Amino acid sequence: MNFVPIESVAAAASPIKDELRRLWLRRAPADSFAFRRSPPARTTAPLAIPIEIAFLSGHGVPEQALQFAAATARRQGVCADEALLAEGLVSEDVFYRALAKHLDVDFIDAPVEVCGSSVATVERGYARLRDSSSGFLWLFAPSGSGVFRLMSVRRLSKGRPLFAITTRTRFLEAVRRADPDAAARNAAFLVERVDSELCARGGLQRGQVGLLLVALISLAASLYAPFDVLRIASALLLAGVFFCGVFLRLFACAESFAPCAEAAPLAGDARLPIYTIVLALYQEAAVVAQLTRAIDRLDYPRAKLDVKFVIEADDEATAAALRAHPPRAPHEIVVAPEGVPRTKPRALNVAMPLARGALVAVFDAEDLPEPRQLRRAATFFAKLPANVACLQASLAIDNGELNWMTAMFALEYAALFDVHNRGLALMGMPLFLGGTSNHFRIEALREIGFWDAFNVTEDADLGLRLARAGFEVQTFASQTFEEAPATFGALVKQRTRWFKGWMQTFVVHCRRPVRLFVDLGARRAIAVLAMFAGALFGPLLGPFLAARMAHDAMFGALLTPVSPLEIALSALWCFLAIAGAAALVLPLAVGMRRRNLTRFRPSLIYLPLWLTMLSVAAWRAVYELWRRPFHWEKTEHGLTMRGVLDADMSVDPFSSGEEPLFDQEAGA
Repeated sequence: MNFVPIESVAAAASPIKDELRRLWLRRAPADSFAFRRSPPARTTAPLAIPIEIAFLSGHGVPEQALQFAAATARRQGVCADEALLAEGLVSEDVFYRALAKHLDVDFIDAPVEVCGSSVATVERGYARLRDSSSGFLWLFAPSGSGVFRLMSVRRLSKGRPLFAITTRTRFLEAVRRADPDAAARNAAFLVERVDSELCARGGLQRGQVGLLLVALISLAASLYAPFDVLRIASALLLAGVFFCGVFLRLFACAESFAPCAEAAPLAGDARLPIYTIVLALYQEAAVVAQLTRAIDRLDYPRAKLDVKFVIEADDEATAAALRAHPPRAPHEIVVAPEGVPRTKPRALNVAMPLARGALVAVFDAEDLPEPRQLRRAATFFAKLPANVACLQASLAIDNGELNWMTAMFALEYAALFDVHNRGLALMGMPLFLGGTSNHFRIEALREIGFWDAFNVTEDADLGLRLARAGFEVQTFASQTFEEAPATFGALVKQRTRWFKGWMQTFVVHCRRPVRLFVDLGARRAIAVLAMFAGALFGPLLGPFLAARMAHDAMFGALLTPVSPLEIALSALWCFLAIAGAAALVLPLAVGMRRRNLTRFRPSLIYLPLWLTMLSVAAWRAVYELWRRPFHWEKTEHGLTMRGVLDADMSVDPFSSGEEPLFDQEAGA
């Protein structure tokens, strides 16, 4: 542990007021995709400098910078030191060194060990040192009102202080290192402590999954059995299952035409809450620069952003990319402690004890969210009742021009997010959330234990657990652009993981059917079962039923019924075929029109091949569920050219190498 002796921070260069205005304007993106910010209005009299930054005037930071930070803080409703650091007017190192000199205490610039790794420790901004041999008992990294309180305590104290100062980044790193074993256990098993019945780890065993696989194969084979009774019974069972999924899709499509309510923007930045953004990254060095530029384009007060990149300990390439291309917004690089399973939901859980925000947004590595998405979500949350725990933005594909697979992916996302999910939300039904662009109230997440680390589609599971806990999920009009897999192999692997996770979720939530109906109510529980019918049994068994119907149409009595039974069955199968085709094509057509994707209409000729891919992935998922149920098959990103949005993003208005205006070197 190295303690830097108390030393003066030499005066930084004193830029004129025009230089501050130039810095402000430089940070505003130049293209129409970004939100344009204006510099603060001129005031006739200088503002009073808040005490939490006033001490910097004696340590080389120009008065103009302090005035600028004070005005920004008052407009955004934050403390002046938070605005000063978030806007990059001084570096974190300079601020805390100057604070240490002002308080006449030592400054620590090396890693230290502290006691306590709780949320309260992070919020307080101080912790007890594990090793007090140096004579210091406490380590402080105050912010906001904590700076003022520490100044007051120091003025009243006499003699040698029992605490030292460090930067906020070093302090948070020390808190994360305080008890890695406990952090790993909480990240993996917190859901089980909240409700042991709603976790994937206690689901079907390998032998039970094998029996399920045999049952599915037997049901598919029975459609071709030589015994009429068995064949008809199996077909009627599947018809009933598929009718549930078909009618839910049609009802959701019809409901999606209802107008969505719009919320008036919140008056002023001061009313906006702190927003935590969590991004779980693994082997994503190729897209880090693009991702951090997208974060910097978000129209949200920087001092109210709490960005957390969660990486694995062995992913040095992603860590290096983040250090080389950091966002301008305040952020942390959180290294997940060693443990199992190595999944995205576990990584998200690692970051949650450190979250400062009342609202939490989850994005993926390849995401390009619309700049006003956080502001829109915060506005809707302020208007909606407290039981609305999640807002789901729409996901859109911006590399759909590459080939027929990416075009079909774009059409499918348009049908899912702009039609199906929107309709379900308007009907008050539970949703299978998308894995990204989810916005949550953090208190609701805490109540249900956050994400299930062992579920490989943690998003779908979380949507159902929120519903069962009495919360609602809504959609809102904002888009996040994503990259679709461009090869057949990558597409099958991705869909295999999705299907495997939906199977895990089906097992978890249907293992106690009575409780499912009690938690959700009959109407919503039936809707959930219908969603599983369409999402799982359609790809698994739908092709076999379709082949049986095609055989009967060509060689049987499907189109030429004679007996009353044949007439009844013929009417049933024809109605199912027509309704199924409508439920499949209608959402695609509506989503295509709403998302303005009519240029992809020729790709619909590949719809049978797309459905075949889904069936292959579904059966592969059953095998994966048997062999390695919790394995996360990662989708690689950054492998294709993106669309016009990516072209806009390629012009970076923020130079990644830009240093704070008043940094340590300038002051040396």
